[in-house]
Parts: sequence; structure tokens; C-alpha cells
Amino acid sequence: MIEKGGAFLSASAIALMLAFSGLTAGPAAADPDAALRELAKQAAKEGTLRLSWSQSTLAGSQGAQQFEAALNKRFGTNIRIEFVPGAAMAQIGNQLATEFAAKQSAHVDVWLGAAAQMAPLVRLEFFEKVDWARYLDPSLADRAVELDGEIVRIVTGLSGVTYNSAQAPMKPTTMADFLRPEWKGRIASTPYAASFDVLLADDVWGKDKTFDYVRQLSKQISGLMRCGESERIATGEFLALVMDCTGQDALVWQERGAPIEQMVPRDAAQLRYYYFAVPKHARSPAAAKLFTAFFLSPEGQKIAWGTWKTDLHFIPGSNMAKQVSALEKEGVSFKEVTVEWWLKHPEIDAQKRDLIKILTSR
Repeated sequence: MIEKGGAFLSASAIALMLAFSGLTAGPAAADPDAALRELAKQAAKEGTLRLSWSQSTLAGSQGAQQFEAALNKRFGTNIRIEFVPGAAMAQIGNQLATEFAAKQSAHVDVWLGAAAQMAPLVRLEFFEKVDWARYLDPSLADRAVELDGEIVRIVTGLSGVTYNSAQAPMKPTTMADFLRPEWKGRIASTPYAASFDVLLADDVWGKDKTFDYVRQLSKQISGLMRCGESERIATGEFLALVMDCTGQDALVWQERGAPIEQMVPRDAAQLRYYYFAVPKHARSPAAAKLFTAFFLSPEGQKIAWGTWKTDLHFIPGSNMAKQVSALEKEGVSFKEVTVEWWLKHPEIDAQKRDLIKILTSR
């Protein structure tokens, strides 16, 4: 460990910093910085990177401008990011699948999604298998890459319940709290059963317990809302969203002065990831890989936190590392939700549709 400015940096953190600073940390099998310089030359020839996700994700258009400026400054390029506010992650992924089947170019060069959206589409084999160890510090690549390089973890999310801390009838700690009469008619859920899908897995709650809970919850909720609509919690239209997708939206609204908090339930704690994937039919594959590698650099992770209040918890010194560590010290035990884990649990997709019907057919 080395002390810097009162903080201690681990060897893996130092290696990650060196990989993006043009320095070396001793003999290594590969030189990520040299590979990145070559990749930057290819990306510069492509000239354009196409991205699309919601305006509430990574600050949408504004965040894309920040990434464009930082990426070009880092690599001395003039790559233009074309950002288009998009539909839900699953819809963008389905459009990519349709384009691939029709042998059309992808409308985005990088797809952003979580395990629920990624798992069905990786089976279609239209994502490029990238040797990310060429561009990333080996220790980071070992933790971030799944499925032989088809997908890369970019940030960590904690699933739970987003609630209005000023108007809530109590401070909740478990999922069972929201079945109490004080919450009846004052809470919402999502029309796609966000985060309940994980509970269906045989090694989490299982079908019977999950369905029993959701049936009881359906009598408590007064409406449905999407993740990313936390202004409806802030205004008191609903006092809680049971369950949310991940909790960074609560932190964004806290910065705006809203009385919003996220509760990570002690009886259903989930540690999830958002991923990037590069479609085989991307028009700018080099720019897509460069952007992904940059996103995982210290500077890229800093922008991710600044725009979306999340980063990767397994990068030493990250903001999410502090959050996860604090919760674990309180006794919270997380189910780590990866795409590889999801693919081993077909019961999730088999039962999720019926779960959604319970919530949407009140």
C-alpha cells in the first residue's frame, strides 16, 4: 500500500492509474496504453460514435458532451459523439437484434443494459468478443469482463426501494415493511417487476415466496411508474417505489435537495451491474471499444459518478466501494447479479411474465 494525500492506494489501483497515464508498472505481457493509442488511431478514422439511452441515465445529452470532451482530450482525437435520447434499454437491444437479423448497420455503436436486458440477447450472438485485457489493467479486466469479452461491467447498482424520507410513515429496513397498513395506497411498483425478477431465482427467494409477496404488495400499491421517474416520489405523488431498478436516481435527487432516500432491504439485497456491449454490426467498432475502455479509466469513472452517481464498487477507492462496504458492515448480505448468473437461472424468465401480470392487473 502507498499513501497519497492521506489515502492509501492499493497495488491494483496504482496499476489501473498507470495503465491510463502512459507509464508502466513493471514487466507485463501486454501494454494497454500502447494498444489504446493504436485503437485511438482507428477510432479517429471512424470519426463518430453513436450512443442512445435515456436522459436520466449518465445525464443523457449533457453527459455525452462531457464524455466527448474528456475522451478527445485524453487521446488527442476529434471523435464526435452523436447522442439520441432513447427508449428503454430492452427496446434498444431488441432494435439491435432486428437490425442484425436484417443485416443492417446498428443504430448505436455501444449498447447499455443490465443483466435482465443482456441475458436474452447474448444468446443471439451478435455482440463482438473483445480481448479487453489488451486495453485494461489485467486485474480490472478479470473483474469486469464476462462471456469471453462480449460484455463489460461498467458500474455497480444496488437494488432496493426508493422512498420519500420526509413523508414516509416509518423508516423501512425490509421488504416486509411495505406490507404494513401505513403504506397502503401510497406506494407504486414498476410495470416490469423491476428487481423482483431476481427474487424468483431458486437460490434467492424462489417462486412461492416471491409470488406470495407480490400478491400482497399488489393490494398495497396505487399505481405504476418507471425507474428514473423519481420526481414522482419527490413530489409525494407516491411515497415509495417498490422495487426500484438501482438506487443512483435517489442520490441524483438528493443533490437537488429532494427528500429522497434508497433503502437496501436486509431481506432482499441485490448487487447488480450495468454493462456495455459492442454489436458486431456497429458502424464504429474501434470508437466503441475506445469509449468503453475510457469509461473504465479513473477519469471515465469520475464522470460516471458525477452524472449518474454510480461507479464500479470493485475499483479501489470508488464511491460504490464505500457504500457496499458500509452496508456489509451493517450485516447486509448481497446477491451478486451478473449476466452469467442470470443465464444459469431460466426459471426467472419462465416466471417473470406471470409476476408482471399480478402487478399490472390490479
